[in-house]
Amino acid sequence: MLGERPFATVISEPPSFQQSFERLLARAPGPVFPRARALYLQKYPLEAEPQGDFRTFLLEEEIQESPAGALRIRALALAVVAWGQPCFDAAAAAAYLKGRWGLRPHNLMEVEGASWFREAGAYGRFGTPAVYERAAPTSLLSASADPVPPAADPGSGG
Repeated sequence: MLGERPFATVISEPPSFQQSFERLLARAPGPVFPRARALYLQKYPLEAEPQGDFRTFLLEEEIQESPAGALRIRALALAVVAWGQPCFDAAAAAAYLKGRWGLRPHNLMEVEGASWFREAGAYGRFGTPAVYERAAPTSLLSASADPVPPAADPGSGG
């Protein structure tokens, strides 16, 4: 029809592996709550909106915390779960990791005789560089994070 403008389709790229790793850990319970943290990491994958036959989870981590509260978490191992499947297909999992995350792990191997949390499916483990860092919290004596409204300017007439 005349006068109508065609709509452009905006396709957003899925978050990168590092972005998803950081998002997951920013929401996870802190290391001071190890049981809650372990349950969270077993339940929630890196995929914000999981689709398809696989899910990616943080399996093992190294946590370094400074006395001031700064935090560094390094992934030691990740799991790729064949969601709802009793068997693990390493070639299909490798194709998923390459297509979804751009990863080509050389050390992907099935964890035999094991099923992921709550029998979610067979899984394999792999390693890839991933680090999450959080700066030390600010002091209670520092200024508020909320901006202070500007003072009224007496010369503005308002």
